[in-house]
Amino acid sequence: MDHIQQIITLQNIDSQLQEIAELLGDLPKKVEELKDEESSLVQSLEDGKSRIKELDVELNKSEGLVKDINLKINKYKDQLFLVTSNKQYDSLQLEIDHLKDELDGIETILLEHTEEKEQLEEKVQSEEENLDLLKKDLIDRRSKLETLMNESSEQKLKLESDRKVQIGA
Repeated sequence: MDHIQQIITLQNIDSQLQEIAELLGDLPKKVEELKDEESSLVQSLEDGKSRIKELDVELNKSEGLVKDINLKINKYKDQLFLVTSNKQYDSLQLEIDHLKDELDGIETILLEHTEEKEQLEEKVQSEEENLDLLKKDLIDRRSKLETLMNESSEQKLKLESDRKVQIGA
């Protein structure tokens, strides 16, 4: 009969320990998931901001190239009026056409970079807002978790101690 009483007591202790675990629920797991999500968002934000800086450099470089090419085109156009032979005229015209093709390519790249930068800026802004909300949620859940853990910690330790005593008896 003594063994049955010991098993019943052990079952009661296990039930109470289970209640404590259920009280905490999946909150520790959720907090961990939120921390992972926060880390992921922070990394994404850093990557986005880094790419925006790279695009700014590329945009400035491309804009400088556009100015240089336009100056060269204007210089060659001015020289067209000074040429004395068809061969010189054709050579200058060919060079102007080549520069215009180069200019078209650079302007296309410029537009692509500008579009990518705008999209990244929108994404970064959205992620920053999401990160703020996530941080607030994480703070709330952490405080709830700490409160629950503190409330149940002493009780859990006592129950685990009682369980060891019952098993050892």
